[in-house]
Amino acid sequence: MVILVALLASTLFLSNAIKREYSILVDSAPDIVVTNQKAMRDVVFNESAIDEILSINGVSHVVGRVSGHYRFNKADTVFKVVGIDEFETYSDPLYKFLNEEHSLKDDAMMISSSVKKILDENYYHNYFNFIKDDGTLQKVNISKVFQTDENSKLIVISKPLFRDIFGFKNGEITDIAVSVKNKDEIKFIANKIQNKFVNAKVVLKEDRKLFYEKIYNLRSGFFLMIFIVTLVTFFMIIYDKVTGLNSEQKREIGVLKAIGWRVEDILKAKFYEGIVVSFTAYLVGIILANIYVFIFKAPYLKKIFLNNYNLIENYKIHFYIDYEVLVVLFFLSVPIYIIATIIPSWRVATIDADEVMR
Repeated sequence: MVILVALLASTLFLSNAIKREYSILVDSAPDIVVTNQKAMRDVVFNESAIDEILSINGVSHVVGRVSGHYRFNKADTVFKVVGIDEFETYSDPLYKFLNEEHSLKDDAMMISSSVKKILDENYYHNYFNFIKDDGTLQKVNISKVFQTDENSKLIVISKPLFRDIFGFKNGEITDIAVSVKNKDEIKFIANKIQNKFVNAKVVLKEDRKLFYEKIYNLRSGFFLMIFIVTLVTFFMIIYDKVTGLNSEQKREIGVLKAIGWRVEDILKAKFYEGIVVSFTAYLVGIILANIYVFIFKAPYLKKIFLNNYNLIENYKIHFYIDYEVLVVLFFLSVPIYIIATIIPSWRVATIDADEVMR
C-alpha cells in the first residue's frame, strides 16, 4: 500500500507542479514578442525597430533581445546562448537576477550548472573556446555558475560578445519583447505592431499560455494513464482483502472469540488496526513522493514531459504543499482500507468460534 500511495502521490504532485511552473513562466513572460520573418523563417531585426514600437501609444517598455543556440560537437550537445545588457530591464526572473547582481565583461560568461558539468568533462574548467562563423576561436572566461534544472544548458553573455561570436552586425537583434501599460489593450497594440511590420510574427502572452496548456493537456494523458493503472491496482488489492481473510487471520479471530471477546470488541480492534496501518502507509507514501518529486526532481517520470518538448527554459520544480492532492489521496486510501479491514473481520466474527477454528 505504501508503494501505491507513493506512486499516486508522485504522479499528482509532479503533474500539478509542472502545471504551476507553466503558469509562473507565462506570468513572467513579456506581453508581446515580435520576431522578424522572411519566407516564414526567422531573421534578424534592426534596433531601429525598437523606436518604432515605442512610438505606439500604450507601450511602456521595449527590449531588443539576442539569443540563439551553439552546437558543441565534442560533447554532442547544444547550448542555449543569451545576450544581455546591464542597462536593460528583463521580465524573466533569472535574467533579471543575473543582470542586477553580476556585471558581464565582453570576455566573460555566466553558465548554468549543467553547462559547467559538460565543460568540465571536456577539460574546459575556467574558460571555453567558441568557434566563430569565420572559423576563428573566441576564448571566453567563466565568471559565474548559476543553479538551474539539469536540462537547462544555458550560457549568458554580453550582447557585443554574442554578436561577435555569431557574426551579427552591430544593432542586429533576434526578437523584441514588448510590455504594455493597459493589459486590456494588448491585442490592439499587437495589431498596430503587425501593421507596422507586415512580415513579423507577433506572439501574445495569451497565445503562449494556450500553447503550454495544449501541450500540458496532451502530455497529462500519460500521467492520467499511470494514475488509472495505479488506482485500479489499489482497488484490486482492496477487493481481494474485502472478499475474505486468510486462514491465519481467521484463526486469530477464532482465538479471540474463544477467550471471550465479543463481536464489537473484535471490530473495534480491527478498526484501530486499520487506522494505524492505513494512516502510516499514507504518511510514508506522501513523504516518499515528496522526496522523489521535490528533492530528487522526479527522475524518469519527469522525462515524460521534458524530453520531447523543450517547453521550459531553466526548468526547476519548486516545492509547495498541494492540499487538494493530500485530501484526495487520504480519502482514497485510509477510509477505504479501514472498511476493507472491518467487513471481512465482521463476517468471520459473527461465525461460531468452533467453526472458525476448524
